[in-house]
Amino acid sequence: MGIIYFTQNYPLLLMQEISVRLFKGAYTLKPKAEQRLMLLAFAAVAVQLGFLVHLALSEMYTVELVLVFLVNLFIPAYYFFNLWLDHKPKYRRHLTLTEKGVCYRAKFRQKEHEFDWEEVDTVQIEKYRVKFLLKNEEEHDINLGRIQNDEVLQQVKEQIREMVQQKEIMLQ
Repeated sequence: MGIIYFTQNYPLLLMQEISVRLFKGAYTLKPKAEQRLMLLAFAAVAVQLGFLVHLALSEMYTVELVLVFLVNLFIPAYYFFNLWLDHKPKYRRHLTLTEKGVCYRAKFRQKEHEFDWEEVDTVQIEKYRVKFLLKNEEEHDINLGRIQNDEVLQQVKEQIREMVQQKEIMLQ
């Protein structure tokens, strides 16, 4: 479940901090299906580990059979990794607009990029992307295509427009 976070840092300035999650499924609501899938993943891991312990105790295992069981654990491991990421969103893609500037991560676990509003010359808002053109000719292109909910996408683009207009930056 994803929410756009709005926090007011300076009540007198009417400037809001906007943080947008830019990863697949961030703004979809599937709590029941997710709970069922998690229960199924835990059951699959328990069965796999139970079989592995049984084979080890009964000494009826071969190396190939153990490898097959371990390979079958990769699917639940991938699911648990995604659950971990949901609880640690700082490693994922995001776009955060603050009073001082912009901070974003374009790809998973890559370095965050930051720049101040004073450095921004032009902002281009397209259908699924936002481009920040800096005064030093540097270009920061942020893909919004992973936001799957159209209402949230429109809300994000509107909040970016408002922030850019408050900072009196050219908007295209």
